[in-house]
Amino acid sequence: MKFAKKKDGVFYDMYTIVFVETMKSGSSREAIKAAKQLGFLTVLLTAKEKLLSQRKEFPDVSQMVLMKEFSHSQIRMECMKIQKQGSIINGIFSFVDPYVSMAAELMNELCGSDISSEALKKMENKILTRTSLQKNAANPVFEIFNPAEDLNLFLEKVRIFPMIVKSPLSAGSRDVYLVQNKEEMKDALKKISKLYPDRDILIEEFLDGPQFIAEVLVSNGEIHIVAVVEQEVTKKAKFIITGYNVLPKFDEERFPGFHDTVESIIRDLGGTVAACHLEMRFVNEKWKLIEINPRISGGAMNAMIYQAFGINLVEETLFLFLGYEAEWKRKYEKHVYTHYITIDSYGSLLKVTGKKAASSVPGVLAVYTNPRKGTILTPAFSMGQRYGYVMATGETSEEAKKTAILAASKIKFYLEPLK
Repeated sequence: MKFAKKKDGVFYDMYTIVFVETMKSGSSREAIKAAKQLGFLTVLLTAKEKLLSQRKEFPDVSQMVLMKEFSHSQIRMECMKIQKQGSIINGIFSFVDPYVSMAAELMNELCGSDISSEALKKMENKILTRTSLQKNAANPVFEIFNPAEDLNLFLEKVRIFPMIVKSPLSAGSRDVYLVQNKEEMKDALKKISKLYPDRDILIEEFLDGPQFIAEVLVSNGEIHIVAVVEQEVTKKAKFIITGYNVLPKFDEERFPGFHDTVESIIRDLGGTVAACHLEMRFVNEKWKLIEINPRISGGAMNAMIYQAFGINLVEETLFLFLGYEAEWKRKYEKHVYTHYITIDSYGSLLKVTGKKAASSVPGVLAVYTNPRKGTILTPAFSMGQRYGYVMATGETSEEAKKTAILAASKIKFYLEPLK
């Protein structure tokens, strides 16, 4: 399906989609590419000056605008400028935290769409998520700390350990701490309060068990689980997801109640037109919600789902929010596993070797590394400090995982020690 008539490189209908921020690769970038392939003009609003210096690397972006800040008024003003240029704005999207719900609100306002922006706002803020799900059995025990409170009095109320301390707007494991006692909790609360003195802090019980992602589209109140992905969590300095196993079949007998729990959470949050993903853990034979985010997972998730099922989920999200019929039926089913690469050292990157060797391993679908020469690399303290991945397929999940890890072992990062 094409939406804009094009001749000799000129768009005549000027149908336009505005994107609020992007990562250089991954799901947010693939959404822009999808819009471009559908025939839309694509306008990227970004606060990242370095993207303008790398403009030639963004051929899928029709127009790039540097923003000093992302607010409703500033984005609305830019949209009015785009309209004065003769463009018709069909949609305003963001696939990057924390701009998803704001983009949806503006799309409802300026484009007459019917996205569940209030539900997306609850998903975006982890405290709003917890308070909105107070009566849902999947909600863990939690407390909220206001930095204006007396810290010692608050600590006296805490009775359960271990606990997780996090900023309500944390993403990719940033500003998230596992604490084993009150002293560690005190340190974590002080660290986050120093960074965000006017922001409440979420404390919730630590949940231990196998972890899964549910990638979801909600259309007219109907909840569709497009993909279930098993996660491999590595605990070093932080909890980092290093493995993703896309499951062609989910074992409901072994893990009962998964679909019902996902649906109950989305209904309690009020989602009727939405795209989101939920991270769930199976704890003592019950499902618990780790977190929910109002967008597809980042990184290689869109590519994984496409390789596994032939579904371009970011494209289907565009269709859904634009008011067209989204497609979540699978064209085929394959076992796909993605292994993310982390390092244990600090240093300035000199070179990366082994990508060609990794790509030549039978079953490998994709090899990606993101840091440039001269980048300072560290052990992973957040998901953003994973420096690449290998995606592979196989006759079974085990074979796909074995292939991905074998191929990843051929990739070497050479570092110059920091002085």
